Amino acid sequence: MTFDEAVETTRIWSVSGHAFVGDLIKRRTFRSPHHTSSAVALAGGGTYPRPGEVSLSHNGVLFLDEFAEFRRDALEVLRQPLEDKKITVSRARVSFIFPASFMLVAAMNPCPCGNLGHREKECVCNPYQIKEVSK
Repeated sequence: MTFDEAVETTRIWSVSGHAFVGDLIKRRTFRSPHHTSSAVALAGGGTYPRPGEVSLSHNGVLFLDEFAEFRRDALEVLRQPLEDKKITVSRARVSFIFPASFMLVAAMNPCPCGNLGHREKECVCNPYQIKEVSK
């Protein structure tokens, strides 16, 4: 991580309400929010707007495990930061722009039981269940 990236990442964390140790955050961040996370948790916001997971993963990785389990509205908030490398959070008459340049990594099971395509375990899902997961 460059010095400028470390300064930018530290600035985001300093307004996030999360505690951190040291002067500068010198390692790339890795965030893995739970699949039940709301759109606000991912994008940021609140009464006193704070950065969400997309900004906390700035200059690092945002890992979405069980990708198919995330709510559609939560996934929709990823569109702007993925395209623009920043996210705008608006509250009342004020807008805040937070940096959000991150690598998105997503993982999911191919079916509800997790065994589709496994060499040793048999998938017990019906075709409808498999089709629903792949939507």
